[in-house]
Amino acid sequence: MAEPAGHPPVGRLLHGLRLATLAIAVTALFGFALPLLLTHAETYRSLAQQVLAFGLLTAVAGLAGVRIVRNRSLGRARWAMLAAVVAASALAVTGISADALMSEQEWSFGVIGWFGLLLLVDHGVAATATFLGAHTVASFAQLALVGQAHEIADLVVVAAIVLGCQLPVLAGAATLRGLVATASAASADAARVRTAEAIAAHLHADRRARYADLATTCVPLLTELSTGSADLRDERVRRRYAVAAARLRRLFAEHDEVVDPLLHELRACLDLADRTGVAVYLGTCGEWPTPPLAARRALTEPALRIVGTATSEVRVTLLGSPGGVTVSVVADPGIADSGIDEPAGGDPAAATAGPAGTAGPAGTDSMDGTDDTAGTDGVTVTRLVDGSRVWVEARWQAKS
Repeated sequence: MAEPAGHPPVGRLLHGLRLATLAIAVTALFGFALPLLLTHAETYRSLAQQVLAFGLLTAVAGLAGVRIVRNRSLGRARWAMLAAVVAASALAVTGISADALMSEQEWSFGVIGWFGLLLLVDHGVAATATFLGAHTVASFAQLALVGQAHEIADLVVVAAIVLGCQLPVLAGAATLRGLVATASAASADAARVRTAEAIAAHLHADRRARYADLATTCVPLLTELSTGSADLRDERVRRRYAVAAARLRRLFAEHDEVVDPLLHELRACLDLADRTGVAVYLGTCGEWPTPPLAARRALTEPALRIVGTATSEVRVTLLGSPGGVTVSVVADPGIADSGIDEPAGGDPAAATAGPAGTAGPAGTDSMDGTDDTAGTDGVTVTRLVDGSRVWVEARWQAKS
């Protein structure tokens, strides 16, 4: 039947069907066949052959029963047990005289089919039907070959009675498969709906987060621009807009499906400077794990601030190792690097990355020294100013 084992209702239904088939097969063997075998023991050509056939069926019932009661698959042993059933049938029908095939001495005909159901009902309806059909045809063929064709009509009646009991079980198995397929399809549809709802909720939350970022950074600048209060002749004002544009590009890049999110977002930060004619050099060395979003923002924030003010050249280097990554930036800011006049609450990295994200404006007013700031996301920012050159390094250590 090749049922999906991971489906609990399917497993329970299939187990119940297998137990019912086991009970019928054992009852037929010991309640129907054994009394006939004992009653006609002295009439068989070889009682040992009949006992051997009965013993094979008993062994099959025992081995299969243990696995079925424990709700385990018959596995490859299924085919060995099926061969034993066929051998038992052959021993039983060849151990009696030809004229006794349609008598009560032939105890196996009504039993073999149930053992076929026992071994194959969980494997497939087609396989079970094939076994029952082959067993019935073989019985008719044997009757004709041994010169008992005149009893075929009697065998038709007996076969109709036996198959009339066995085929409903097979039909029940087929119906069960249909119910299982319907239930599985309904379960899959429900899972798809739940997944779609979860994705929609995630997208909604993601859009709200983006809007929150834009509301504190870009919206105030756009408002000033639309109302005419922004003085674009002021280099600091232009710098604020340049940095905001770079942040916007980074925000969009954060949601792209890429192999290396940090490198992708850093390129987004550098893209605007490259478009304005600033010579941008980006080098990478080594491999690094992917930092979380907050750490990536803290790593790219210093480069974003410096690149937004560079006038001629920016050199950015990513140096990675299995334990972390370092982003180094060397540039010549066009104005004094005393921090950007941020709108109130306007740094998204500051909002999410802790002290490291705020290291730019608050911790680097010194233009001729160094400043180290350790962030809560494992990012440490170091800044060194030498004349007109500014060097900033952001280091992130992965948690072990």
